[in-house]
Amino acid sequence: MGIPAVILRAVLLLVPLAAWAQAPAAGSDEVPTLSAAQLRGLLPQLRAGGHVIFFRHATTRLDQEDRPGLDLKDCGSQRNLSEAGRREAAAIGAAWRALRIPVGRVLASPFCRTRETAQLAFGGVIEVSDDLYFAIGLKPEQRTAKAAALRRMLGQAPPAGRNTVLVSHTANLQEAVGIWPKPDAVALLARPDGQGGHRLIGRVPPEAWALTARGIARP
Repeated sequence: MGIPAVILRAVLLLVPLAAWAQAPAAGSDEVPTLSAAQLRGLLPQLRAGGHVIFFRHATTRLDQEDRPGLDLKDCGSQRNLSEAGRREAAAIGAAWRALRIPVGRVLASPFCRTRETAQLAFGGVIEVSDDLYFAIGLKPEQRTAKAAALRRMLGQAPPAGRNTVLVSHTANLQEAVGIWPKPDAVALLARPDGQGGHRLIGRVPPEAWALTARGIARP
């Protein structure tokens, strides 16, 4: 005998909430990738604010590389977003607005690809943070300091009713919490614990935001 549809729907709604409550502690690489259905179940928490969302920058051009001695003010010396990456960032922002997820501070690494990702997705005032900078060639003590700074940012509670957005790179998140964010534009949801630390909730693939928004919009 099959499970009645009404019971199955109730179970599916409870699964994401249980996953939220039992999310792994910071430093674990066993952070689940959330489906659109799971993300839908977490919307009440995201709409209530109190989270820090780390985004890897959107998809970049394969024919460009960061030049040695690059100038952070000169986008021509850096690897930049591709047209697909620009559409990706804009789609994430449109989905967030459709999902009514409140945004407070938006901070980005000084690189052009991170600043452009943040601007296309969230608009408004983008704060450029050197704590989110990360590049090959940093000295070990610099890498350690930036990893510690990122952990502090993940543990800093946003203003009431808001979520903080960080747009940065891959290697600093790996060094800060042991997670290599894949693919481009993937998000990592974190919940500050009120004591300077945080709990990691899950990874959100870039397409999951729009899929969730479309699911919410259906009658």
